Amino acid sequence: MTYPLLAGAILLIALAVRLIAVAVARRRGRPLRWAPSLIAGVITLVLTAAFDNLMIASGLFAYSAEHRSGIAIGLAPIEDFAYPIVAVLLLPAVWELLSPRARGGLGAAPRHSASGGEPASAPDARLGTPNA
Repeated sequence: MTYPLLAGAILLIALAVRLIAVAVARRRGRPLRWAPSLIAGVITLVLTAAFDNLMIASGLFAYSAEHRSGIAIGLAPIEDFAYPIVAVLLLPAVWELLSPRARGGLGAAPRHSASGGEPASAPDARLGTPNA
């Protein structure tokens, strides 16, 4: 298997999970924003370019030429940049899909106080403090 094929497959899976999370978040009334992921993506791509080139130049690792696409940014093969993109796509998506329902996720319903009345986080009208 070549590096571009592996990177492409992983990218497609990450994008599919992200799109599912976007749809789930929208249905819950809490849209999953793309801007934070875009900012994090740019930062991680710049860091990947810098540090991959340094590590390859210092001889820490090398890629076999027959498994590469041949496209590179400096010494770093373009396929190496798929992994930070996967992380930026997947982490917010997984966070959204696994977050408790009280915060808009798949978990349990909001907690209620021991008396069964208001939610546990609602302020107590008499004291002005949250119920415990």
